[in-house]
Amino acid sequence: MTATTRAASTRAGARRARDEFDPTPWPAALVCGIAGGGAALLAFPPYGMWMLLPVSLTLLGAGLLVRSVWVAILVSLAWGAAFFIPLTAWANTYAGTAPWVALGVFEALYIVLFGLLARTVMLRRGLCLTSAVVVSALWVGVETLRSHVPWGGLPWGASAFALADSPLLNLGPWIGMAGLAFVVALLGQLLLHGVLSLLGRRHRGLVGFAGVWPLALAVGAILATMVVPHPPNPAPQDRGTMTVAGIQGSMEKIDPATMTMPDDVFENHLAVTRETIEQTRAEGRQLDLIVWPEDSTGYDPRQDPRMSDQIGSAAADAGAPVLIGTQAAVGETQRLNQSVLFAPDGSTPYVYSKRHPVPFGEYIPYRDFFRTLSDKVDLVPRDMIAGDEVGVMDLEALDQGRHGVGVLICFEIAYDNLVGDVVRDGAEVVVVQSNNALFGDSHEAIQQLAEAKVMAVVSGRSVVHVSTVGHSAIFTPTGRRLDFVDHWEQGAVLADVPLRTGITPAVAAGPWIAVGLCALGLVGFLAALTGRRRALAPLPSRRERNRS
Repeated sequence: MTATTRAASTRAGARRARDEFDPTPWPAALVCGIAGGGAALLAFPPYGMWMLLPVSLTLLGAGLLVRSVWVAILVSLAWGAAFFIPLTAWANTYAGTAPWVALGVFEALYIVLFGLLARTVMLRRGLCLTSAVVVSALWVGVETLRSHVPWGGLPWGASAFALADSPLLNLGPWIGMAGLAFVVALLGQLLLHGVLSLLGRRHRGLVGFAGVWPLALAVGAILATMVVPHPPNPAPQDRGTMTVAGIQGSMEKIDPATMTMPDDVFENHLAVTRETIEQTRAEGRQLDLIVWPEDSTGYDPRQDPRMSDQIGSAAADAGAPVLIGTQAAVGETQRLNQSVLFAPDGSTPYVYSKRHPVPFGEYIPYRDFFRTLSDKVDLVPRDMIAGDEVGVMDLEALDQGRHGVGVLICFEIAYDNLVGDVVRDGAEVVVVQSNNALFGDSHEAIQQLAEAKVMAVVSGRSVVHVSTVGHSAIFTPTGRRLDFVDHWEQGAVLADVPLRTGITPAVAAGPWIAVGLCALGLVGFLAALTGRRRALAPLPSRRERNRS
């Protein structure tokens, strides 16, 4: 070998040593984006193929490994649109097609943000363990941002909510929503590293069959979570249970043109309540609490003596308070979404006002501007305002035992900060009142029920989820389902619900798990910007192209 040949070989070897992987051709990258978003959708209810969520992030990562940043943006947008538009199809029921698609595209923009950040890290740092950790932390950061910004955010489609039937959920009470998102993203990165190695697209580090190790590690990690114990309850175990009945009275379908509650909603819930009281009396059981769903009275029964008397009579007959859901007018243009407790003596000793109204569903931000885009905004004639008190009621004053009951309304169950608030304020059990009739036959109801199960495990509290038309269910702190009523059926969920007072590590940590992971992602991204190394293999020279 001549000196010139050796020098050329040395230069080529040095250049190859700096190369990490071959770029993804742009047509394949776009396919990865679309397929990845579709795989993410299948990971969520009603499909429930949770194992596809890490795969979807693997496909997204592969699609980002392109030379053109514009192609990477298109890949990210395609992934987000393929996921969020069908996932939020329930919005089409009341908002119409254009606002629904706009919501899906807006949520997809967060995936574009993640794609740009993740691509920068992978291209500058290469495919190594540190880049995998940073990219996973960036996923947590963007998901946290999406869940809280703007207007309080929308955590629908958060990674943890795909894990309702996954062994990974056993990690939930330890690491919370943010930690679960990090684990899912890290599994996706491990799969990406392994697959690229097996396909021969990596040129240093784990190459060839060495790529089996990341795949085996990912599978082994999932299997290991099957034996992760739930946190011990440091409080005395004699808290026992309380007997709760959740009433699903059902109703006729809501007219999407007017969004008016059907007239039969109150009578149906009253009838099912009386049937449930008779059932428990025949079984020799004493009810501690009866829960009606959100909007279960049609309008505020405190303004109608007849309705108040009937609810109070049912409470007296059961010997247990009835928690109903209603709306209360505030002035001429506003309203409150409230839970009202009717005691057996007919009084209403407790009222909770929803703290997190849903933008565009319960109130219209910048109403005049958005009216120019769609007349659907006028279907919400009164803007809902937020309550300012955490929803925890103590039933001790009603001689129902010393039970702290946390109250959340509808979409509030999707926000881990709201769930954490009621637990830290003394809730031993959490009830969720929802009106899923607004979303017709869409998948919104089953998606929300999965959120309730995940939050039961993360918070270490039983969750009684009650809907006007379903799905309704009761979950224990370990995620076991005690009772269930299906969509558009009439009935009640009834169980002796376990009470807990201990605080899970996830709840005790509050926002700090998310804050820590977000900080890790930000620091890792900034560190990647300071490096000059490029991980993409160089384009072949003109001579090499001609030779080929």
